[in-house]
Amino acid sequence: MSSRPSTRRPHGVGKRRAEHIRRDREAYWSTGRFDPPNYIPPDPPIREAERQSLQEFLPRFEQVYSCILPGEIVRECVDQIRAGIVAPLELVPIEELIVDEYQDLNPIDLEFIDSMAHGGAVTFVAGDDDQSIYSFRFALPRGIQTFTERYPGSGNHSLSMCFRCTTSVLAAAVTLITQYPSANRIPKQLVSAYAESDPPVEGQVMRWRFQNGLQEARGIASSCQALIAEGVKADQILILLSDRNILEGPITNALREANVPYESRNELDHLDSDEGRILYDLLRIISNPDDYIAHRSLLGLLRGVGVGTCVGIKDKVVANALNYRSIFYQPLPNGVFSPREANAIDRLSEICRAIADWEENDTLADRAAELADIAEHFGPEFRIAFEEVSASLPAALTLGELRQVLATNSEELSESLIAAACERMGEERPAQQEASKVRVMTMHGAKGLSARVVFVPGLEEEVFPGPRRRPYPGLIEEASRLLYVSITRARAACILSYARGRIVHGRFAPHAASRFNRATGGAFVTQEGGINPELARDIVADCALL
Repeated sequence: MSSRPSTRRPHGVGKRRAEHIRRDREAYWSTGRFDPPNYIPPDPPIREAERQSLQEFLPRFEQVYSCILPGEIVRECVDQIRAGIVAPLELVPIEELIVDEYQDLNPIDLEFIDSMAHGGAVTFVAGDDDQSIYSFRFALPRGIQTFTERYPGSGNHSLSMCFRCTTSVLAAAVTLITQYPSANRIPKQLVSAYAESDPPVEGQVMRWRFQNGLQEARGIASSCQALIAEGVKADQILILLSDRNILEGPITNALREANVPYESRNELDHLDSDEGRILYDLLRIISNPDDYIAHRSLLGLLRGVGVGTCVGIKDKVVANALNYRSIFYQPLPNGVFSPREANAIDRLSEICRAIADWEENDTLADRAAELADIAEHFGPEFRIAFEEVSASLPAALTLGELRQVLATNSEELSESLIAAACERMGEERPAQQEASKVRVMTMHGAKGLSARVVFVPGLEEEVFPGPRRRPYPGLIEEASRLLYVSITRARAACILSYARGRIVHGRFAPHAASRFNRATGGAFVTQEGGINPELARDIVADCALL
């Protein structure tokens, strides 16, 4: 993978400050306030002049590229509803509305849903306030906690049976969340379905204390080795990280040293690489030739085309009343663009002409060679990357399906699309798809997933909840919910661990146990290695009963 981060920033705003200004704006469009709950203000605070500068930029951005930022779409709808310009149910008649993961909605999302419910749509919402973990997009559990108060005629149906976790795993999670409850938490009486199965399945929860982070990483790696040797598929093992910067390096190094196959969420996110971004933007244009942002993105990914050239082209489009997309499909007006800018436009125009007659239903068999030729425009390494991608996927996969594979974070959707393409053409699935790997990802990234065995390392006060959350009681509450979600990803066994010290930023620092550790229903014990073969066999026996 390659990356060419930009070093130029418009208007002299540094990358970090630009992120803070954007975050301030996101707070407003998500909540209607610049100081909502759980928003951590930067130091120094955002100035009104900085907000005004971004506000002036956004309309120009929309006018040039024919889009608005994704986070503002719901806000834009709500503003138009408030103004009486839009009535959602008149535009799209909806009789029944189902809203899943209701606890993850922020105030503007809730107002949008309310507009449809009050408009007459019969509305069913599902969610769990114990799993509200998206304060970074300003979601709070109170939306689902107050639903029956806001809709006094609504029914209230609670699930009491947990079908994922074995008895001991669920008990650890419930003990935690009841000792660290959110304000106004909805009471629950959860029971594991495996408590009443025949035979009952108790499952395993281990609580380990290591001398240092390296010892913890090696203990996890040797545990994965033992589990896989006893028959647990590698992809049925999850390692969930609260802080990727501190924890991921030592753990993945230990997995490599132990020859344990693994993949991180970064590896699954194809759009984090330039080659993935190029391919995805090409497919977006094939799907929608009027996708202005895909054109802009590809322009900036061309070798030798920097931010300054892209901004110069945008400014001249505005100054000369041009259409941004049209400059790649029609002759350029004389004397408007500099030679460097015109050269960049011509290079992307050549690519656009090459894919002009392609369709979403074309298959990789039809277009793989041509895609590799197009990749050469961005650099020879991209041709190699494209050829590797094509070789790893079924030739029957359509370009539309490939676009979905690249865009999704759902392994299930990706696998189903690939499997359907193989079945459609009677092909064998590529061998690369059959490799089973331990999954290393963030706690947030595991939402909605499950595994037979889950490791949750780094349970130290300095790491989790960590210094960013500690001054904010609401974020401490959210941290307890995040740990609850992490524990309940486990079906048969969950291994919680912390280290007495670890290397952070090149220096060893002593660490204290996380405040949450005492609320997991058991004592942490000193550990030097990992899961031994006998314990691994016990876990495998439990897995066989799930």
